[in-house]
Amino acid sequence: MSVLSSFSRVLALGVVLGLFIPGVVSAADGQTDFSGVWLFNPERSDDLRALVDEAVGSAATQGDIKKDIVRVWIRQWLLSVLEDPESAYLTVEQTERDFKTGLADEVAIYYFGREAASRGPLGGTLKTTIKWQGEQLLLEKKAEKGGRIAALYTLMPGGQNLIVAYLLEHKTLKKPLEARMIFDRDEDTE
Repeated sequence: MSVLSSFSRVLALGVVLGLFIPGVVSAADGQTDFSGVWLFNPERSDDLRALVDEAVGSAATQGDIKKDIVRVWIRQWLLSVLEDPESAYLTVEQTERDFKTGLADEVAIYYFGREAASRGPLGGTLKTTIKWQGEQLLLEKKAEKGGRIAALYTLMPGGQNLIVAYLLEHKTLKKPLEARMIFDRDEDTE
């Protein structure tokens, strides 16, 4: 099975569904509208703890803190939805110009058609792009010295479920980390 297999499966699923079932569309730009508050559904998502353990390794540092920072950051970022149920939600605000998204209180803004720069966990520069792939949205961050985070957003038919397929690649990981997180629309926030 390919390293990018689950990421590719979600991409293919979204393309197939996009051909047969219309998504929720924003009137402003004709694109899928991902806006809303989304609650993490651990029962339908991949086993995050097992995937993180397999790809990232131990939660403890192993001597070189600079090399271990990425591993510690990934663990803290992805596993926070399991360890702190109060922060197990994703916020998305979308316009035709920008896309704001993030887990819990960590919401960042990305602009369509514009490459941006941000700081990575080690202090290096990350180049960030966001682009449409049919009805899916791909958010990608690439580090100058290697490493990448990709998040593929797919809205399921009916607009009540959102899949975010993450792919993390970095030289400190045992292997690339692929994780599919499924979120349910929070009806209380509409």
